[in-house]
Amino acid sequence: MKALRIFIALCLMVPAISAWGAENKRGEVLAVLKTPAGMTLTEESLKSGRIRRYIDLTAESAGGKVASIYDSLSLVNKEGNIFVFIVSDRKTSEQLAADLKADPNVVSASPNRKVKAF
Repeated sequence: MKALRIFIALCLMVPAISAWGAENKRGEVLAVLKTPAGMTLTEESLKSGRIRRYIDLTAESAGGKVASIYDSLSLVNKEGNIFVFIVSDRKTSEQLAADLKADPNVVSASPNRKVKAF
């Protein structure tokens, strides 16, 4: 009976500890940036050159860094927007998203939340 109580207590503690740890991880944001006027998106321009520097500077100005550029999605959308995944070890997802939204070159920014099925 004592072993059963300990097992139940552990089962109740693990989700609480996991939830606490998830809130304290790095900030992660999915963002959509405007393409700079007069520039054309290509696979090469997203990897190096002026557009890549523009993407990096946008992330850095909000206190983050570019973890991934979704080049396939960026190249096929009709609006010419750039889809990026930005991370920060210093800010929460909410803080990072708020700082990115303050930039007029950012179309949208939303925290990357992980969904778990219980």
